[in-house]
Amino acid sequence: MNRDLKCWKEAATVILASAVRNCFVNKNATSTQTCRPPLLVPKRARNVTQSWLETVVFDYTVLMLQRSAKSSFMPHAQVFPGGTISPSDFSNEWIQMFQPFCKPPNFELGTVRQTAKRPPILAMDRGRLGSEIPGEVAFRICAIRETFEESGILLVKPKAPGKCLKGQGAITLTQYDQKELAKWRLLVQKNAENFISLCRELNCIPNIWALKEWSNWLTPTFLGGKRFDTVFFICCLQEIPFTLHDGYETVQYNWMSPLDFIQGFNLGKFIVPPPQWYELSRLCQIPCFQDLQQFSQDRALEGCEQWFPIHLVASDGYAFLYPGDELYPEDPDYTGEKEININSSKTLEQLRLEVTRLHRIEWRDRYFTLYVNIEPQYKHVHPLTMNMQFNSNL
Repeated sequence: MNRDLKCWKEAATVILASAVRNCFVNKNATSTQTCRPPLLVPKRARNVTQSWLETVVFDYTVLMLQRSAKSSFMPHAQVFPGGTISPSDFSNEWIQMFQPFCKPPNFELGTVRQTAKRPPILAMDRGRLGSEIPGEVAFRICAIRETFEESGILLVKPKAPGKCLKGQGAITLTQYDQKELAKWRLLVQKNAENFISLCRELNCIPNIWALKEWSNWLTPTFLGGKRFDTVFFICCLQEIPFTLHDGYETVQYNWMSPLDFIQGFNLGKFIVPPPQWYELSRLCQIPCFQDLQQFSQDRALEGCEQWFPIHLVASDGYAFLYPGDELYPEDPDYTGEKEININSSKTLEQLRLEVTRLHRIEWRDRYFTLYVNIEPQYKHVHPLTMNMQFNSNL
C-alpha cells in the first residue's frame, strides 16, 4: 500500500440523487414556484439570504442513512451509503464478468484529465498486489456493493454487449424480486465475495458508469480513532427505489432535499459530519435535477482533490482548514503518523482578516460559518455559505 495511505482505511461512498415527480418545495415556499430552467451552476460560493432559503425549490432528493448508536465511527450520524473496500472489489474475476462488454484498462469509464495531484487512492497501481482492476473501477464496485448492503438498492445493469455506457445520465434501476434480493443481501453482508456470485446468478454487472467521480476526503487526525480515505461518487436516479436500512449498521433512511438535511442539522434533528455537510451544501447550489445530471456529466472526467482537513485552534474557537486556504500547510503529513494542529492566541476573526485566500469552517460555541473565496478545482462547485447555529440537543 502507498506509504501515505497506511494509516487510513480505504472506503467509497455514493451520493444518490433521485428525481421526484412533483417538485419538492420548502415548507415556506409556494406550490407555484418552479426550478430555474437554464443550466447555470455558480462556481463561486454564494452567500444566501433567508428569503432565498424560503423560496428555493428542489425537484430531487438525496439518500442519507443514520448510523447505529453502536457504531464505532460516527454513531447516530447521517451519512451517504458506502463502506470500506474489500479484496473482492479488486478481484480479477470482475474482468471475466465485464468481458466481452467492456475491457481493461479503464473499462470504458473514460480517461480522467487530471494528471498531476491525482488522489493516491485512485492513482496507485495495485498490480503488484496481483490485481488488474484499477482503483477507479474497484472503488465504484465497493460503493455499489456497500449501498446494496446498507440500503437494499442494487445499482447494477443486465449484461448487454455494447450497452455499458447507457448509464451516462439518470438511470432507471432494473427490477428484481425483493425476496430474492433480501436473500442475496444477507449473503453479501456476511461475505463481500458473494457480490460476485450475485452478479453471476442475476446475470448483471455493477453499473460503474452511472457513478461519477465527485470528491476525496481523509479523516482528520485530530479526531483520533478510525481514519478513512474515502472516494465520493454521485449517481442520479430517475425515481426513488425501494429502500430499507439494514437494522445493524444503519437504523433509519431518509430521502430528502439537500437543503432539508442542512436545516435539519441546524435545528439539531440530525448529526451530519463535516464532509457530508460540505457536499450537501454544494448540492444546494444546484436545486434542479436536470442541472445536477448535466453538471455531474460535464465534470465526470475532470478528477477531484484529496482533502485533508487541518485543525486550527484560536483563542475564541476553532476551524477546519481545507486545501487552498492561506493557512493550510504546504506539505501536510498525509501519513497520519503525527497529529497536525495549528494553534494561535489570536481570534478567529483576526486570523481570517490577515489572509486573502479563505477555505475554512469556523466554530464558536454552537455557531459555525463557512468562508471560501478561492476558485474551485476541476470545474467543481463551492457550497452555499450561510451562518448556522448548530443545536446540539440530540
